[in-house]
Amino acid sequence: MNIRLPISKSIANRLLLLQAIHGDPLYGGPKELDSNGVSLRVSADMPDDVRVLHDALQALRQYQSVQSAKSVNEKEPLTLYLKNCGTALRFLEVHLAQCYPGEPITLTGDARLMERKGKPTTQTTSALILHGVNVPVEANESPYITMSRKMAQAYQPSLADTIERDWSAAAFWYEYVAIHGGELLLDGLTDNSLQGDRIVADIYAEHFGVTTTFTPQGVKISNLHSPISNLQSSIAIDFTNCPDLYPAIALTCERLGITLHATGTERLAYKECNRLEAVAHHETRHDHRMAMALLAAGFVVDDTDCIAKSYPEFLKQLQAVAAHFERG
Repeated sequence: MNIRLPISKSIANRLLLLQAIHGDPLYGGPKELDSNGVSLRVSADMPDDVRVLHDALQALRQYQSVQSAKSVNEKEPLTLYLKNCGTALRFLEVHLAQCYPGEPITLTGDARLMERKGKPTTQTTSALILHGVNVPVEANESPYITMSRKMAQAYQPSLADTIERDWSAAAFWYEYVAIHGGELLLDGLTDNSLQGDRIVADIYAEHFGVTTTFTPQGVKISNLHSPISNLQSSIAIDFTNCPDLYPAIALTCERLGITLHATGTERLAYKECNRLEAVAHHETRHDHRMAMALLAAGFVVDDTDCIAKSYPEFLKQLQAVAAHFERG
């Protein structure tokens, strides 16, 4: 059965910010984008986080076109509501400082987002790099920072037509197949990816018996010949560079009776919820990745609206996959 994954929101949001920096004529960029300065089109099946940043950047352009002729004291204030989108918050904190210094613009959002406000993360560093700030390369650099460097160096508006599908979203299908068995084709994934979460394929092959075969269409994942008795009783994984994979992997281990020794999980307490606690208590806490990980593991989840943050079609696809495997 084929699964169409969402676009990578990490890549899409970096592209949106690059378009705002380089494509907006207000900042001397080429007039290659549409009338709002945006060439990446949003649609209903796109991650909500991409739509949030897109709409905020568009509001900034409209604000600037109206207010640019006024003095700072004459300008009307603007408030941008970012829901619980940490990427939009970090990117816009840097963008406002770099491109709108002193402007009466306020960033706000859900209560959880406000708790996270002002705490520098790899997203802050990424935003600086995308703005052309010289940030020295460090040993063992986060894959998200490396992604930002590569995109900043290779930026062109046409990149909007070739955004990769999301390896982070694929993790929940690896989880599902590891626990329930079966075979799926995940459309649009590639081996040579900008995304650090590509490592999910290696983790599930090494520890959970899920094989990955790369095809021109995407990746075929299968778990047809690995009885639970063949798996290790305990595994150790460092999540420093792949924290978004923790919920899926932790619940895979739980369902398969494997003890997980996890390191590099410090940042999980500051995500959309405290994911360490949420996994331990099997709670979604209105966190999209928690909801999908619990659903893939077979838990009953009532709080599913949050899934639209990164993967609007997941629940419908999960129901279709379950029905397909039931029919055999």
